[in-house]
Amino acid sequence: MRQDEHSFLAFLPTAPGPFRQPNASARLPGHPNLALDDAEPLAAFLTDELECADLDAIADRLWLMSKQSSGNISPLHRQRVKGREIVVTEEPKLHLIWFYSKIHVKPLPRYLLSRAFWQDCLLSRKQQLGANHPAILASALGFFRSYAHLIRHESDLRIAQDRALALIPDWMGWDQWCLLRAKALEIRNDEVSGRFQFGEIRLTRLNFYCKFLLRKAYYHRTHRQYGDYFASFYPPLLFLFGIFSIMLASMQLVASVEELEERWRHLLGLFRMFSVAIIAVTFMLLIMFVLLLTFKIGSEWIFALRCRYSLGQGNWGREREKAGP
Repeated sequence: MRQDEHSFLAFLPTAPGPFRQPNASARLPGHPNLALDDAEPLAAFLTDELECADLDAIADRLWLMSKQSSGNISPLHRQRVKGREIVVTEEPKLHLIWFYSKIHVKPLPRYLLSRAFWQDCLLSRKQQLGANHPAILASALGFFRSYAHLIRHESDLRIAQDRALALIPDWMGWDQWCLLRAKALEIRNDEVSGRFQFGEIRLTRLNFYCKFLLRKAYYHRTHRQYGDYFASFYPPLLFLFGIFSIMLASMQLVASVEELEERWRHLLGLFRMFSVAIIAVTFMLLIMFVLLLTFKIGSEWIFALRCRYSLGQGNWGREREKAGP
């Protein structure tokens, strides 16, 4: 990987370069306990900090859970408009994973804003991080590019630099970031890891599909207590219980009107009609909810398949152009 292929390096500051102790080797910016020339622990650290092994392993199936676009990332101000709480996480596997009113965001490490670190380590021809060097580089490029989508406006930068979040160092100015962002968006999909070819991913879908794709009970546990876990079943169970209770009560009413005394016989037809109407309306409500659920799931599948097909057609066309006549 040549350094001149990545023009964003020219806009990275030189200030947060590798920290050096007297008579000692250069250290990883932000982590002075790690020497840049100590390849094994450095590679292990960067792997834990940047790679999403599970999502990379099922990257060819992530289109089932998210729009097939790396730009499917709402900027930080838009996350708040959507009513989402920005939850800071240091786990790369949770970066841009959202769950109802929360979205997880991993802060941009200081070393990824160091031009010297990119030039001397990640983009070095020596590939000093060993066999896992290409995977680390692809994850770093993808993670770095994701911030170009998260911070699109000056208001996004102010949110990112809020003390409660501290997603990006406060010395980064808007003018500098604006230039850096424009170049970061030039990073191509074939240069990043499989996970970062997609944007935000819904955790509920991940937890569902990981049972089949990863052979795991869940991707990330959302209920830490048994009470919370079982409480999640109450609403659908209560809904079904209410529906069937109304239907059974109506059936019982139909059966009981046959035993009315003689003086109420003239109301028999009215009671029977009312009971049957309740059964019919309740049954129609149940069918309506089932059809609505089927429609929503079907619409999402159709949208995902269309995106995948159009993307495949675009890639095929570009390959033909490269091949020439």
